[in-house]
Amino acid sequence: MKRIVVLLLAAIPLFAQVSVKASIEPPAAAAGDFVKGTVEFSGICDLQKVLIIPREYAYDIDQPFAMKKQQGEAEVWVLETYVPYEAYPGKVHLEIKAVDKDGAEVVIKEFEEQQFGKAGLILF
Repeated sequence: MKRIVVLLLAAIPLFAQVSVKASIEPPAAAAGDFVKGTVEFSGICDLQKVLIIPREYAYDIDQPFAMKKQQGEAEVWVLETYVPYEAYPGKVHLEIKAVDKDGAEVVIKEFEEQQFGKAGLILF
C-alpha cells in the first residue's frame, strides 16, 4: 500500500497546470498616463522572458514591450511605462508572450488561439 502512495505523490508534478494572473493599474488610462502591468505565473519556473504585445498595434511597434522579473518573487513580471501619445482611444488587447528557459513559447490553453502571445491577455 505504501508503494502506491509514493508513486502517486511522485506523479503529481507531472499534472501541474500553468496558470496566469495579469492586471494593469490603473485599468483605464489616456495617452501620456503612467501605467503598471503585472503578470504572475504559477505552475512554471525559470521563465526566460515575458513580453506584452498590443494586438491592435502589433505591426506598428518596433518590438514588443519587455517585462522585468520582480526581485524576490517566483514568476512575477512587471512593466512600468507611459501610454504612448500615438495610442488611439478605445480598448486594446495586450497579449502576453512568455518564453521558457529552453526558448519555447509558453502556451496556456485558454489563450492558444491568440496570434502574438499565447500565455495571457490584459484588456486595457
